Amino acid sequence: MGRNGETPVNDETGVIHEAAEDLFLLLNKGYPRSSAITWVGNRYNLPREGRELLRRGIFSQTAALRRRAKKVRGAAWRSRLLVVDGHNVHITVESALLRRPLVVGNDGALRDIAALSARFRPGPTTQRVVDLVCGTLERFLSAQVRFYFDAPMSRSGELAGMYERCLKELGVPGWARAVAVPEQHFPARGCVIASSDRAVVDGCESWLDLARWVIDYHRLAHPAFDFSYLIHARPAPFLPRP
Repeated sequence: MGRNGETPVNDETGVIHEAAEDLFLLLNKGYPRSSAITWVGNRYNLPREGRELLRRGIFSQTAALRRRAKKVRGAAWRSRLLVVDGHNVHITVESALLRRPLVVGNDGALRDIAALSARFRPGPTTQRVVDLVCGTLERFLSAQVRFYFDAPMSRSGELAGMYERCLKELGVPGWARAVAVPEQHFPARGCVIASSDRAVVDGCESWLDLARWVIDYHRLAHPAFDFSYLIHARPAPFLPRP
């Protein structure tokens, strides 16, 4: 047990997976997501990191299957316009490089669980991540790529400039921009969106887990938690009302 009796996120007792199964059942029954996560977190005495893990990794069967159906696999994305959710991909790859915990959600998306988006700013590992992402695109992509970064975030213009320079140096067709609301620049059709953000994935025609491609191609890390098995609804045991 951790401080104040909390269950550590890296426990080996199966508590996290038990909590994930309970949350999955509650979501499938239609309980509000926020209250269900709070109830499960309290039931298993999970710390903030454990609750964030569930928030980023567990979704209802309907939502998970819908996202999986839109996920681009194999080589299908290589000849299509690729539109990248810049901070989302960059932060996930950087988390892998720095050995921060990663989770594969039951919707098929790889995510970090550090919740760094609001506090992120370029640092010592930034150029390395840029090189890894652009190097992967040089190896696999044959069409154009467009990166959109969230302008309100610290030094986003600088980060976009680093990506644009790297793309040009490697001869990858495309560009990078910092814009006020990146999602407003994502085409509804005719492209593949690279992101694991659930709102972006839900709103697009097809999506690519580019961060996972980069991480796997460069053998950076393995997810600390994998909930991809948790997709088939089973008869629910009695659970108290959240």
